[in-house]
Amino acid sequence: MKPLYEDLWISTPEFPAAEQQPELMMHGFMLRHPRGNLLISRVEHPQDHNALADLGGVMRHYLTHWHEAAPGALAIQQRFNNPLYCHARSLGPVSRVVEPDATFMAQESHFGDFHILPSPGHTPGSCSYFYHSPWGKRYLFVGDTLTQDQSGWRTLIVAESNLNDLHNTLARYRTLQPDVVLMSSTRGHLSWQEVNAEQWQQAINEAERSPLDVRDGPSG
Repeated sequence: MKPLYEDLWISTPEFPAAEQQPELMMHGFMLRHPRGNLLISRVEHPQDHNALADLGGVMRHYLTHWHEAAPGALAIQQRFNNPLYCHARSLGPVSRVVEPDATFMAQESHFGDFHILPSPGHTPGSCSYFYHSPWGKRYLFVGDTLTQDQSGWRTLIVAESNLNDLHNTLARYRTLQPDVVLMSSTRGHLSWQEVNAEQWQQAINEAERSPLDVRDGPSG
């Protein structure tokens, strides 16, 4: 784990088999919330699990979609005894790897300031998280709904994606005002990007124009 901001850490990157996706890089994030450490997305490396222990453990773990259900989530749950959260429409596939403790279907807020935003489209159970840090930055965790590659901002379409839902989710993103966008996977690019209001609208425009269709290949 390495720090990005005063209260936000990023995990060691994961790379799938080179012959499948040579530029694909996956990350998870740890948010140091006043109530305890929140883990978002997947964190598989054991050295990161040790770093989490040094940073005070994990109070809750949130998945952005079921593709993040991996052995590391179970290892973290067993080590830190933390509840695992996901969207209800991700429950079935997530449960084949690790048992969630709670699910959600609609927008809600945890601790009054950590906002859960169901974001269907990439998968039926995709979800985003929005948090206005007391240090000033507004973080938006988008999972794989948005990503970046060498061509710029993209939406990620897999076999289970719903294009109408994805369009509606991107329209909802337009109403948000993040300072930092945090992605679970990217291709040849960093997994976070600072944006201003104009850049954020341009990013969504670009993603809508140039979707990344991987329906015939591995998904993120």
